[in-house]
Amino acid sequence: MEVCCKVYGLANTSWGVECALERDLLAVGTCIQYNNRVYAIVSVVENQGHCFANVVPENQRRTLRRPLQRHPDEADYRDLPEAWRRRCMQAERQWHMLQAEHARMGVRLDRLMAMLEHLSKEPEAHQHEQPRPVQRRKGGEHVR
Repeated sequence: MEVCCKVYGLANTSWGVECALERDLLAVGTCIQYNNRVYAIVSVVENQGHCFANVVPENQRRTLRRPLQRHPDEADYRDLPEAWRRRCMQAERQWHMLQAEHARMGVRLDRLMAMLEHLSKEPEAHQHEQPRPVQRRKGGEHVR
């Protein structure tokens, strides 16, 4: 079955070119011919019923970036889920600690705001409070 596909990367074209391609040939690594040149498909995307493909000239296919080979000393890929699980558990514990600290800081802020409001009241508002006794010296007494 033929599908209409917009192909990007063709020589002498700046925009994608609409091409009719066989559906089973529309796969990464497959070669197609356009204007007497052979191209290798390097990616295929289907979005909302439309096909898009990126191609490179077949003679440049060997110079494409290849995935790096893993070194033998690297962690086995089966160990990765366990490492991610540990990191997630640690992040969750830290999040709970921060939530508790945030709650404590909120209580402290509320207490300080109440104290500030109390201290900034007008003097008339403090009339109900007991005045401090003023210490006065007895007049006329001199000590030598």
